Amino acid sequence: MKIIGVRENLPTSHKNCFIESKTKTASPEGRDLLVRIDAISINPVDCKQRQMIEGYLEEPRILGWDACGEVISVGKDVENFEPGDRVIYAGDITRPGCYAEFQLVDEQLVGPKPKGLTAEEAASLPLTSLAAWEALFDRLSLDQDKAKGQAILIIGGSGGLGSMAIQFAKRLSQCNTVITTASRDTSRDWCFKMGADHVLDHSKDLKEQLAALGYATVPYILNCNNNLPYWEIMSDIISPEGSICLVASTKAKLDLDLFMKKSVQINWELMFTRSIFSTPTMSKQGNILRRISELVESGIIRHTQTSRGGTISATTLAKAHQTVESGRMIGKLTLTGINT
Repeated sequence: MKIIGVRENLPTSHKNCFIESKTKTASPEGRDLLVRIDAISINPVDCKQRQMIEGYLEEPRILGWDACGEVISVGKDVENFEPGDRVIYAGDITRPGCYAEFQLVDEQLVGPKPKGLTAEEAASLPLTSLAAWEALFDRLSLDQDKAKGQAILIIGGSGGLGSMAIQFAKRLSQCNTVITTASRDTSRDWCFKMGADHVLDHSKDLKEQLAALGYATVPYILNCNNNLPYWEIMSDIISPEGSICLVASTKAKLDLDLFMKKSVQINWELMFTRSIFSTPTMSKQGNILRRISELVESGIIRHTQTSRGGTISATTLAKAHQTVESGRMIGKLTLTGINT
């Protein structure tokens, strides 16, 4: 099968940033599905994984963790899918990704493709939907009564994760007010389109802007951006006994004592935790994606595809990574499957 891999950490402008090659198509065993990739979307984690490569890899690494495709064959223990099913998934970061013609993925991490969407539109959903769902409902517990009538601040609302988090918080959680951040007119308009009640300018004083809305503090914060620039201000604007969810890693040491006086709960969300450790709740991701498909088909939740990058190739992937690395993406960028 054809693959687009990386052997070393090269800038997107380098001709060998991605390389095209072929490898043997694996056969599914156990609970694995063999999926033909029809479309993918690009996430910041793709770029980070490329940038983390040290030295020169003898075997190219296949990146990519957002796909829509057709099940071609199944392992002997598969219970929920069969050849011909159209599916979506983010998969497992410890296994080869979706920058390829085919991919193996555990059925527990897979959901049905929403009817009515193109493959590219559907491919914009899995990773950010899972991360947003887990952040809001598994980490911050916004589906519980204690969140009823409360406000949440989502820092970074116009990206893929923020776009889904705004929709979930507004339409599925107990919170009644969704506040997010953006600075450009286009990104502000997108956040309102996703359902935000208020959009703050993250280049200005967040505390002052919240106060102008009548909030001295907020009980819930989801930070979809880097932690360091917002660490002190989050400690100031979070309510006593409030909860914060973080999704970005940082090499800098963070002062947790800033949150001690208020007894703030700090949560981490990594969408790949369940698959990395094969946790008892691993199959919940497949259930979440099934629910997402239902919500999309009913019109409650919308896809977040905003840009199309063409057909998967070394050239288009380099351009797609360059776009995501700019930090100015609104929604998601998608590509169609490899030409055979």
